[in-house]
Amino acid sequence: MGLEIASQRPARMSIANTATGDVVEAQFNPAEFEEALEVNWARQTVPGLSHQPLQFVNTGNVKFTIELHFEALDPTADIDQIHFARRFLQSLCYPRRGAEDIVGGGPPRGLFVWPNVVSLTCVVTGLSFKYGRFRLDGTPIQFNAKVALEEIRDVRLLSEDVLADGSRRSGA
Repeated sequence: MGLEIASQRPARMSIANTATGDVVEAQFNPAEFEEALEVNWARQTVPGLSHQPLQFVNTGNVKFTIELHFEALDPTADIDQIHFARRFLQSLCYPRRGAEDIVGGGPPRGLFVWPNVVSLTCVVTGLSFKYGRFRLDGTPIQFNAKVALEEIRDVRLLSEDVLADGSRRSGA
């Protein structure tokens, strides 16, 4: 392995608005992220039985929590890029104009992609920003965005699909 590997840019995590096609790529990949999944069971009560049988109800949606770091390395050139990223993430929390039905009346869906790790359709369920450094006029030039994403599917997902592909969903 030579020094050329040090100059290569790693694959970046991105979130795309599936309605508009707008995309924000992570300026820096998160150092870590959390993936959570619930399996829901109904506890059956059978009089006289020594235990509670469990009956499968469903599997919850995959949830991810990531923290993205944005910084204007050149405060005169990069400021528009990082503030677009902030507005883009915020825009995934509000309904779109002109919705004609209940499904269309919610915030847009996103496509969360981290090459070779995750690829799934999701919605933003939580968003917070923590601002750091500022220009003299008060404009933030560094902030962290904590983004909570939850998978949203329109088709059934089966054990065999997850075993084969993990959190990378196919187009089906």
